[in-house]
Amino acid sequence: MKRFPILFLLFIPIFGFGQVKIDSLVTLFEQSNYLETPTYKGTIDYCNRLVKSSKMVNRIIIGKSARGMDIPMLIVDKNGFSSPNSIRKAGRAIIFIQACVHAGEPDGKDAGFMLIRDLVYRNINSSLLDYISIIFIPIFNVDGHERWSAFNRINQNGPKEMGWRTTANNYNLNRDYLKTDAIEMQHWLKMYNKWNPDFLFDCHTTDGADYQYAITYSLETGGNLDPTISSWLENSYLKTITPKMDSLGYSIFPYIIFRNWHDPRSGLINYASPLKLLNGFAAARNRGCLLIETHMLKSYKTRVFATYGIIMESLKLFAKERETLLAMNKKADESMLSKEMLKQPFSLEFESSGDSVIIPFRGVHYDIVKSDITGGNWFIYDSTRKETFSVPYFKQLKVKSTVTLPAAYVIPPEISFIEPLLKTHEIEYFKVKENVTIKGEIIKFDKVELNPRSVEGHQTVKSQTNSVYKEQVVVPQGSIVVPVSQLRLKLIVHMFEPNSPDSYLQWGFFNIIFEQKEYSESYVMEKMMREMMDKDPKLKADFELKYNSDSSFRQNQYEIYNWFYSKTPYWDQKLNVYPIIRVPEQITLELLKTYKKNSILN
Repeated sequence: MKRFPILFLLFIPIFGFGQVKIDSLVTLFEQSNYLETPTYKGTIDYCNRLVKSSKMVNRIIIGKSARGMDIPMLIVDKNGFSSPNSIRKAGRAIIFIQACVHAGEPDGKDAGFMLIRDLVYRNINSSLLDYISIIFIPIFNVDGHERWSAFNRINQNGPKEMGWRTTANNYNLNRDYLKTDAIEMQHWLKMYNKWNPDFLFDCHTTDGADYQYAITYSLETGGNLDPTISSWLENSYLKTITPKMDSLGYSIFPYIIFRNWHDPRSGLINYASPLKLLNGFAAARNRGCLLIETHMLKSYKTRVFATYGIIMESLKLFAKERETLLAMNKKADESMLSKEMLKQPFSLEFESSGDSVIIPFRGVHYDIVKSDITGGNWFIYDSTRKETFSVPYFKQLKVKSTVTLPAAYVIPPEISFIEPLLKTHEIEYFKVKENVTIKGEIIKFDKVELNPRSVEGHQTVKSQTNSVYKEQVVVPQGSIVVPVSQLRLKLIVHMFEPNSPDSYLQWGFFNIIFEQKEYSESYVMEKMMREMMDKDPKLKADFELKYNSDSSFRQNQYEIYNWFYSKTPYWDQKLNVYPIIRVPEQITLELLKTYKKNSILN
């Protein structure tokens, strides 16, 4: 790939520091006529030039990738502060910008470099740094970034070469925020917990269809984010940013999910982000996050400048409403410790309410042709013929499922993978030093079906039903007790409530509990099942009903044996039983009381 020489010119004083002359900080994106993005080496080089040129910019390494490559982060602060405590003492909001979580979508990297340079060196909106500081990860997925090719994004219009979507281990980092399989994500969470930013930007490029918008975006305003922050995002933030972007020539629109894929006229649907995505994770941490999805068919120049524009305009609003932003975040965090949180139903899932409104959608002319090869629909777009469609938008969401929160979850010591995850997310817990008998809530599963193909290396749960029982249980020595009333409340609930879309059960972490380990033989069951039906007429009636109504059961000898086996005392009483115990509030208080008096808990 052709490289353009970068000339280091004379130093001139700006902002009281020795500075590189502005021309030497022109990015490769600009030098290449907006067609290229730098490699990892070029990215590190530009980071170093920014750092060397001003005391307002610092660079740290948040960790190393699976292949041992540094993951860089820039810190931009008016006073050169490089710690969150120093910045917060100065009263500034911390704004996080992330690029290249999907390394084939580098728009945010080049936009971020230009934005930092303009704020710090070109004195463009530099007064914003009186009120905000910026942390910027130009490449999160550094290993994927160096899987460098012109052929990594078949649907995307530039740059000339780019990275790959996933890590060297084939993890999609934007599915990993709660389960934290990737070493890169473990480093990221350590950084995030330290900095706890006040607002986040997650920069991507989207596939899907052709339309006029330069950017589609997602903000969590459907119920899974603190209601005060959600209201501010919808009624203050979006109402400010949307016309600003129109005036810049980069129109924006909510993230597009067509009711029928590729077909704008079919209508649009909304969604609430699960915690595997940064949007959903940030919402669970009580923070707003703007998902920026530049339109893949637009030129790379358009996409980068649109990303630059929406972040810069957002920073202006954050600077103006800094005190409001900080106060909302603080109040949302404090609400996690409120006793009221344990009394009200907790929303686990959301779905469309079924109600829609007709809205204008700025699309392009398209025809639907029946493919003579596949037999399916072939969408042919004509971007030269702009059209505005009136389409139904199913924006409103409703709660699909809720749960009454326990006061704590108890994880037995044999579930050893949980403790490192708690530490990664900085979730508070204590351990039982001696066996304790309590009355807890046990969850038992039925009709479990696993997905046939793996997702992110996990065989996920496709469907299941569950029932909750209150039972006397022994909490073994070494068990982990996770109180719910803490700052990470939402994370905890989504981890351990099995019906949460991103629970560890749904991700397949507990699939082993669904495996039957003991079986019966025909020479035992043939005699036993006859005796069982003779003694229990209801059992006989239940069997006959199932036998006559279920043809697959009727034709499977060993399924019939197993059905009778499951009704005997020999059956595995732990099969399909969730090992995590839900603990009512009074029991938790008893445990804590025991801890204080007898030092049982640690």
